[in-house]
Amino acid sequence: PDGPPPTAIVCDDDKLAAGVYKALRRRGLRVPDDVSVTGVDDIALAAALDPELTTVRLDAELFGERGMHALLAVLEGRTPEEGQIPVELVVRGSTAPPRA
Repeated sequence: PDGPPPTAIVCDDDKLAAGVYKALRRRGLRVPDDVSVTGVDDIALAAALDPELTTVRLDAELFGERGMHALLAVLEGRTPEEGQIPVELVVRGSTAPPRA
């Protein structure tokens, strides 16, 4: 596509972020010098990438459990319970302020 690249790409999981790294490198762009990249999950791959991936750590088991309870509630005609799932931003080397 034409035009300037984005300054950041937010991915919904760490595996997708790894693919973004590869695509950016093919275009001659550097993480995070040209484009910041983030993921979600904090799987082992996040720390193995170069630079290490900034990501959001969440409890996948709790996330799945809450999702299943919500689905069952909807199927039974009930309103799913509300609640928060704790998350933690794990800042690593894949993010930086955009260049001026």
